[in-house]
Amino acid sequence: MDPSSYRISEKTVAHVASAAIRSVPGTRDVDAKLAGLAGRSFPRVDVHLDRPAGLVALDIEIVTAYPAPVGAITDEVRRTVVAHVETLTGLTVSRLNIAVADAEVTAGATVTRSDLADHPVGFVPTPVQVTATHVVYPVTQPAQELSPVTVDSSTYESVRHVDVPDAAPLTPVETPRPVRPISVAAPPPVVPRGAEVPGVERLRPVSVEKQKALRLITARRPKFVPVERPMPQALRRITVTPSPITSPHVPEPRPLDKIFIDPDRVDQDSYTETTASRKERR
Repeated sequence: MDPSSYRISEKTVAHVASAAIRSVPGTRDVDAKLAGLAGRSFPRVDVHLDRPAGLVALDIEIVTAYPAPVGAITDEVRRTVVAHVETLTGLTVSRLNIAVADAEVTAGATVTRSDLADHPVGFVPTPVQVTATHVVYPVTQPAQELSPVTVDSSTYESVRHVDVPDAAPLTPVETPRPVRPISVAAPPPVVPRGAEVPGVERLRPVSVEKQKALRLITARRPKFVPVERPMPQALRRITVTPSPITSPHVPEPRPLDKIFIDPDRVDQDSYTETTASRKERR
């Protein structure tokens, strides 16, 4: 079997090797769930494939029964695994390392060398029996004559022909000649001159002094003077003598003097004299 014609995974080779190990008398199948929190499942198989060369290397850990010949069990496991892997996968086992992780006491019969000698090493695959498929051919019906179709000629009389008018002659379209652009001579640019506005002084150029370099000012760290908080003192009682309230003296109002002004004789001087005499009277 040419291994280059198909692709086999490491997991498949590990399953084949595990099944071969379990078939050898004196090996124990340990489940990780039943072994406890830190338990591991056995047998354990690590596969290293070299697909271009068709080679495989196996590292196996097993648990054997006790009492039992451990050396004879490992030899039987080696021969069985090599036979099964090479027969079922078509790969050649280049290296096979076996490590015995533990030995468990068995309550049944003890495994002897004679039991291992009677164990079949070779593996003969079970042939696949295929039942021949009964081919059923389709049954075809004999050809039958078609029924003649009768066409009524009266239906053609109601069909009218459509007269297609002749195509109108096309008038050629003359494209106008392209207009040639006339070159335009641009006048030379005019340099504007400054205009003098009467009553407005000419602006004088402002000279900007060169900026002086800033001096580094070192600020002294302020000194904090502790503030002494005076002790609170007892408040003194203050006696306030109420002063008598004196009502203000309001003089009696005098009647106002009547002023008669003749509008025809009133001028600025008479108005000023009348106002002055009123002030003197008061």
